Amino acid sequence: MNKHILMVIDHQLNPDKYTQEDLDKNAASAYVAYDTAYDAAYAAASANATYWLNRYFEITGENKQDYIDAINKGK
Repeated sequence: MNKHILMVIDHQLNPDKYTQEDLDKNAASAYVAYDTAYDAAYAAASANATYWLNRYFEITGENKQDYIDAINKGK
């Protein structure tokens, strides 16, 4: 499970949970790691986040529902 993607999805489900600074740090960390999640992390606060999340899941073959379940389990 990719921690950057997890944060992006958590942000979409809970928009008040993260500050813009948190989102920026997540994107920078994904970039430094040269993570395939970079585009989704970078776009987290924009209208493009859903597109890049969908691309991430298409490319990796991971299951988005697993991420949502992990977020909900932590509540």
